[in-house]
Amino acid sequence: MSARSTAHPPASAPTAGSGPLRIVVVGAGAAGSLVVFHIARLVAAGSAGNSNTAGSAGNSNTAGSAGNSNTAGSAGDRPSVDVTVVDPLDPVSGPAFGTADAAHLLNVPASGMSVVPGERFDFVTWCVDEGLTSPDDATYFFAPRNRWARYLRTRLDEARAAAGDRLRVTHVRSTATGISVDASASG
Repeated sequence: MSARSTAHPPASAPTAGSGPLRIVVVGAGAAGSLVVFHIARLVAAGSAGNSNTAGSAGNSNTAGSAGNSNTAGSAGDRPSVDVTVVDPLDPVSGPAFGTADAAHLLNVPASGMSVVPGERFDFVTWCVDEGLTSPDDATYFFAPRNRWARYLRTRLDEARAAAGDRLRVTHVRSTATGISVDASASG
């Protein structure tokens, strides 16, 4: 299967009655998963006051599932953003962070690995809460790569759950082999 992108007229955000904003992310590794994480945060922040636009990032406190698709409710209840992730592997499970060996450490201390904007010590706090290190040693703690992957998947789950049915994420377990534009497609 090849991933395919469809061209749509430029728009800053979906409007009432229009289809969802469609985004394709090629790769479910750390970078691709971070893209989905930030999209979910934008959708969650925008869905609180206006169901048709994505706003700035906000915090999330609930958990969902990064491996499964969030789906919209009834036929008239469409997501405002529809994300397709193309990768044969699970989120954040590629060569860099999919290792099971706890001796494979990050090359950056925990204080430099937060995925939450404006919360530099989010990963530090997570490491302490998980019992990986003591509060005294956490800032300069070099965590195992697989633990950072679990942290990112946790934050991704939370962000997707906070976005609710305004975001649909579909994981296509395949390899993207190309991209083509279909000018005749309408949104």
